[in-house]
Amino acid sequence: MLHTLLACVAIGGVVAVVYSYALYPVVLFVIGSVVQGLRDVGFVFRKRDRRIDAGHAETEPQWPPVAIVISAYNEETHIVSRIENLLALDYPADKLHAYIGSDGSRDRTAELMVQFKDEPRVVALPFEVNRGKASVLNDLVSRTSEPIVVFSDANTYFERSALKRLVARFQDPKVGGVTGELRLMGNDGDNQDSLYWRIEQFLKFFEARIGALLGANGAIYAIRRTLWQPLRPDTVCDDFCVAMNVSAAGHRLVYEPKAWAEEDTPEQIGEEVKRRIRIGIGNFQALARHPQYLTRTSLATAFAYVSHKVLRWTAPHLLLLALAASVTLAVTESSSGWAVYALAQAGSYMLAWAGWRLTTRGVKLPTLVKLAAFLFALNWAFLVASWRFSTGRASGSWGRTSR
Repeated sequence: MLHTLLACVAIGGVVAVVYSYALYPVVLFVIGSVVQGLRDVGFVFRKRDRRIDAGHAETEPQWPPVAIVISAYNEETHIVSRIENLLALDYPADKLHAYIGSDGSRDRTAELMVQFKDEPRVVALPFEVNRGKASVLNDLVSRTSEPIVVFSDANTYFERSALKRLVARFQDPKVGGVTGELRLMGNDGDNQDSLYWRIEQFLKFFEARIGALLGANGAIYAIRRTLWQPLRPDTVCDDFCVAMNVSAAGHRLVYEPKAWAEEDTPEQIGEEVKRRIRIGIGNFQALARHPQYLTRTSLATAFAYVSHKVLRWTAPHLLLLALAASVTLAVTESSSGWAVYALAQAGSYMLAWAGWRLTTRGVKLPTLVKLAAFLFALNWAFLVASWRFSTGRASGSWGRTSR
């Protein structure tokens, strides 16, 4: 009995992780293709819409009032150009208001914001006390009255027509939230997560196709004001929670890749670890606090949530359990097969760690080696994040990286 249990852990842990990272995209693609095929059949026989985004009005719609909400902390480098970017958007000026709060910034963010005090479309709120992003978002949204609320970041820049493309999707009364696409802009650094990011965009596209979009991209997304639920002050992954609250309330989340924004990429993998740990803490926070994201969403969303998110967040734990079970079986059974299996696991992790160390020192590596190093850093961040969350060493305070 114990042998069977250990064998299941040793093999199952690795299989679950391989499924999440490698097999799930294939399964998702197949399901998405079947769903699209059924829509095509429905179109041919019943003249139903073929695509999930079909039915957009061909004429210029009546654009609703929109509130753009941004919580900023120590963003003196970006805040002026960001506000100018918002004011230059292709959207009726009398229907657009930007609510921007400086969360007790210690640099010149607040000072630079108030330069726009005479601009009627900008509501600049230089809060003196640092409360955390979630509290500032609660404050800012409470001041809005517009039916559509758009969320973004201070270091993100919208393409000129992005806002219209986001808002147009709300013509469908079933749509409660829309997420756009973030394009990571290259620089002179070593963009470690470019391939990973492209895979994530692939998953987002096909999850949206089957009605299983998970959360939103915090750089560019929108919800109906009536679906807003105040966040707990220490919430870390506010964008994920805001969007998943919409889904759990029974409304559709959709993906609009034509509504895009851009942001600089991180310079190197070492700089990303802090950010990934912080996001990881928010992931475990959401998993523990919001079981409704699994129980009150659609079957497709629950499937994607487990496959894409939960298994990813717990991947390092599953791999460590699998390694421990393999070593135990190798020792207790005196089995060369289990010994080789355990050594293969340990050797793979050591090589990925070595690749990670090399990338933090600026060494240029082949794409697949960089991906392995990135995945090691990602899983290390999840491991550290789970420890900090479980021991109460987590907060909703800000963290700073180049992103």
